[in-house]
Amino acid sequence: MDGLASALNDEGFETLNIPYASFRKTLDEIVDDVADAIGSSPRRTHFVTHSMGGIVLRCLARRHPDLVTGKIVMLAPPNQGSEIIDWLEDSPLSRWALGPGGMSLSTDKVRDNVPGFSDQHDVSVIMGRSSSVPFFRSLFQGENDGIVTAGGGKVAGMRRMEIVDGDHTFLMNQPVVRKRVINLLGTQGSGEREAQSGI
Repeated sequence: MDGLASALNDEGFETLNIPYASFRKTLDEIVDDVADAIGSSPRRTHFVTHSMGGIVLRCLARRHPDLVTGKIVMLAPPNQGSEIIDWLEDSPLSRWALGPGGMSLSTDKVRDNVPGFSDQHDVSVIMGRSSSVPFFRSLFQGENDGIVTAGGGKVAGMRRMEIVDGDHTFLMNQPVVRKRVINLLGTQGSGEREAQSGI
């Protein structure tokens, strides 16, 4: 996400790129860590998320609505959960490798435990439809980025969704995606900032 952060800085945004320990911590613990990293601010805070970062943000928006005050752009979010996690979740090796954060992304757990957005949020979703590593593509039906289906990006409360040529892992590096993120966030004023979260 550093390249996207740099592009946003060039447009006048103050950025905060937030990593989190998805291999060691639960989703609830990650949400608390992200809330602490953002902190309260009198300025509007926009969010650009990648992959699991979108799930973290959905929980953050419900638990800490005072922190999610700006626009939201989600890149390749598994908003319907991950079929890959469904396929791997019975494997002890997978649970060890992906950790509690990663294992929280099964389709059942996301559906049952992760809230959508309210109509007060301005939510855009950008999904990819190509993959340089097609190992998991046989698990999916329809367009996908090798990790998440394009339709799997839909979430309650979103206002717009776009599908572009791009791979899941590096979607944020596509010039068309960077340009679109900047356009969706709009003209940056001195009273706003932008936060990023992703894996």
